[in-house]
Amino acid sequence: MTVKRIRDPVHGLIKFEIDHEINPVDAVAWDLINTSEFQRLRRVKQLGVSEFTYPGATHTRFAHSIGVFHVARQLMKVVQRDIPLAKRDERRERVSCLAALLHDIGHGPFSHAFENAEKARLPKHEYKDHEDWTAELICRKDGKIRQIIDEGFGKEQCVPDQIAEMLRGEKQDLYSSVVSSSFDADRLDYLRRDRLMTGSGAGAIDFEWLLDNLRVVEVPVLLGEDPEEDAGVTIQVFAFDEKAIQAAESFILARFHLYSQVYTHKATRGIEQMLTQFLRIFSEEARKGRSGCLSVPENHPLRAYYAADPPNLNHYLALDDAVVWSAIELSEKEGEGMIRDFAQRICSRKVLKCVSIDMVNPEKADIARKNFVEEKIKYQTNKSVFVDRPKLSIYQDPNKESVKPHKKVYIQRDGHKVVDIASLSKPVKALLDEQDILRYYFINQDEREQVLKITGETDVAA
Repeated sequence: MTVKRIRDPVHGLIKFEIDHEINPVDAVAWDLINTSEFQRLRRVKQLGVSEFTYPGATHTRFAHSIGVFHVARQLMKVVQRDIPLAKRDERRERVSCLAALLHDIGHGPFSHAFENAEKARLPKHEYKDHEDWTAELICRKDGKIRQIIDEGFGKEQCVPDQIAEMLRGEKQDLYSSVVSSSFDADRLDYLRRDRLMTGSGAGAIDFEWLLDNLRVVEVPVLLGEDPEEDAGVTIQVFAFDEKAIQAAESFILARFHLYSQVYTHKATRGIEQMLTQFLRIFSEEARKGRSGCLSVPENHPLRAYYAADPPNLNHYLALDDAVVWSAIELSEKEGEGMIRDFAQRICSRKVLKCVSIDMVNPEKADIARKNFVEEKIKYQTNKSVFVDRPKLSIYQDPNKESVKPHKKVYIQRDGHKVVDIASLSKPVKALLDEQDILRYYFINQDEREQVLKITGETDVAA
């Protein structure tokens, strides 16, 4: 048996046992990692433009995806320990691990900024997010991804289609929860990886203790409109022993702290706003063809992507962070108008200043500023004023019927009673309330001054 190894700063040595008979998942995973489609993720940063705020945040979706696969295998060991072989679904185990590996393969350059620009330019029925591209990439019949998976497990198994279905969330079960839930392999990797690479002191989790106290349990689930008909119906979920409640609590709070301090940092979001606007205007010019005011050549991958109607998967796969950067740098030197202005701002890190509105505990000044923007200068929205409203809803109210079983974090108490963590933890319960962020970013400093002056302030720190 051949053993391949990857040294990872988060997980240490990640091993792949290359034997299609004994360990087909590892063998197929290794072949998938070495495809051009997966290698493209080396050129897509995990945190987009966060390096403008945290210079160490240059890690990639390539490293993250391998880390998620590694954690998925660890979670699967819990499944194999707690569920007898006769009751396990080995097919779903394989699908789950490979879905964990491939979950980000369809991400575009600069992730969220790129997707926001796509939402702005495309009709809803034409827009594709990274999950749509991921499913298409895995399932396409002439693609290397499907070929490798089919060779590993047989065409008749339709494993690529099952992976795509799992990533779309079409079937909720224990195996899909390894890939997407409130305690999944994705979060267990990015929380540790992003904390390490940003140098943030926030977001620490006790990974080993969490894993050591993780169990597979069954909980009641309502599937229809009639609770009496659903009586006795259960679903398998992960739950923590009660002695790990503080570690589970810290895991949820870690997400809140990283979101509030890293992912929604005002400078990072300001750069994202500029990049989104650059891409939006660039796309408008690209669709004009030769008459467009662009400094990049017509065969440039970003220009070709936007010029296509609609863009296809091959155009999409030609994009990565380096491609976008080349377009920004050319536009910064030789571009025209707002394209050049945004490119220059990005290259020199001239972050747009913002006015922040407290949406959790608003004061009179917050209400006055919000009303002024919405009533007096709303005509400048997406021209010289840009609205940023990310959500900080880290944990959903478990009492709402819309919250699916795998979106909850369970604690198994003494006596084997299983409850939602929010019923035991005051800090988690406090996170159930909506905690939106609202910021207005300004190109024109005079417009920002107008917003501040209505409450008697001038050019305070954003």
